[in-house]
Amino acid sequence: MPRNFVFTILRLLIASLVLLPAMVFLSQQTIEPMVLKEQYSYSCKVKHASGKKHFHIYMPTNWQVEEFAQTLCDTLLAKQSFETVTVSWQPREMLSTEQLFSDNYALFLNRDYALSGLLPNWDDFYTAILSLPSYQISWFSHQDNMQLSANSLKNKRIGLLEDKRSESGYLAPMSELKQFGHGLENAQLVFYPNRESLVNDFLAEKLDIIPSVGHHGQLKRWPASKTQPLQHVSSTLSWYLNDQYADLTPSLVTYLQQYQSRLLKVHTTHPYSLDKGLR
Repeated sequence: MPRNFVFTILRLLIASLVLLPAMVFLSQQTIEPMVLKEQYSYSCKVKHASGKKHFHIYMPTNWQVEEFAQTLCDTLLAKQSFETVTVSWQPREMLSTEQLFSDNYALFLNRDYALSGLLPNWDDFYTAILSLPSYQISWFSHQDNMQLSANSLKNKRIGLLEDKRSESGYLAPMSELKQFGHGLENAQLVFYPNRESLVNDFLAEKLDIIPSVGHHGQLKRWPASKTQPLQHVSSTLSWYLNDQYADLTPSLVTYLQQYQSRLLKVHTTHPYSLDKGLR
């Protein structure tokens, strides 16, 4: 056997012995998928800014958020002392007292009881400049003239929002359901991440009963005989302006009235950033 051939074989064997441990190691490794964090804010630069201040807004919806922020940057706050505008819409359970102070919100949209829970002395720092009208929350079903009771709830699939701070999708309906005692135990509760998926499953008859607001686009023409109002009136949802920016009140109120009139027409409600509406 030629000597060169033997040396070649030996070199290949040595190379394989060196590479084998590395190949075994790599084969045992798993590649973790990259997880992108959900974005809960949008920022823009104020046109012709004359200062470096930051105008931070919080609201529980991202409906038309880019247009909302850009109007502030391009028109309402142009040539003023603000350099940037940021709109945040992170889930409500992420909003804390510490964040209210650290982020120094200039404007935010929230319910009166929620704000009082976060900041009992909120009126020392903020003023309510505009409130949204209250609205009726109702039960929607596929059954005519259904009256909710312990018996009528047996074996029913009831859809709710999993957002425990949603007044119309969780708080008010859950409070009423608990009044029925064992009827609730026999009912099957199904929780949804947003109003859109909740309503879609109801329309597909995967759910028997859901709570919602009457002006929801897909439920506007639902037969009155298949609805039942909750014994609950929605609490006040208001825009609160930081007192240090009180001079902006007239222009902001005019703009917010226009924005919320459009918002109430689409009120499809969800957390936060997926269903693009108030809850």
